[in-house]
This record gives sequence, structure tokens and C-alpha cells, in this order.
Amino acid sequence: MKNKACFFEIPATDFQKAKTFYEAIFDWKVEVQGNEGAMALTTAADKDYNPIEVGGINGGFYMRKSKEDHPSVGVETDSIDDTLKAVEQAGGKIVTPKHAIGEWGFMADFADPEGNVMTLWERQKK
Repeated sequence: MKNKACFFEIPATDFQKAKTFYEAIFDWKVEVQGNEGAMALTTAADKDYNPIEVGGINGGFYMRKSKEDHPSVGVETDSIDDTLKAVEQAGGKIVTPKHAIGEWGFMADFADPEGNVMTLWERQKK
């Protein structure tokens, strides 16, 4: 299937506190990465944090900037540009335009007609 849910993001103001909480309640492995954020491993992963168990997804924590920040789900797509066009045609709105994420590819955020925000991820083409 195309366009799989592939990660989640949770806002936090204290990554160490988030690590302690989520490790205690879900037995996740949380790796704090300074003030940049934290990776959340919910399933076995390779060196790049990609799940190696069928059906598993991993995610992370990012710095909360406002009370409006909320958890989101990331969906992998072959083309963010095409998906954003489809979002607008279906009544959704672009929240954050396509932008590069280092060597890993590109991301963008959109809101569905109900206002739910989700993230798109497009892998870097090799």
C-alpha cells in the first residue's frame, strides 16, 4: 500500500520528562538529542531509526512552541507536491509548505477539512 503512516511527533517542553514518562508507561526507548528533540523507538529499528518489525512505527518529540502544538502522524508519500495539490482539491489546507529535512528528504504539514494537522514525508531520491 502507498502512503503509509510512518512516524509520529509529540510536542514537549522538557525532553527528559517526556523520556521518563513514555519509557515508564509504554516501555519505549527514548533518546534525548540535546535541545533539538528526542527520538522515540516503539519497535526495533535499524541505525537510521527505521522500524524493522512489520507494522511498527517510531517517532519523536519536538520543542513545543505554543499551546496549539499537538501530536501528529506522518504519512510517507512519493511526491509531497502531488499530495499537497490533492489536499487542496479535497478541501484541505497547506499549513507548512514543503521544506528540506537535511539528507533525509522533505516534509510539509496540512490540515484536513476538520482542522486536523498531519505531516507528509518524502524520502530523498537517490
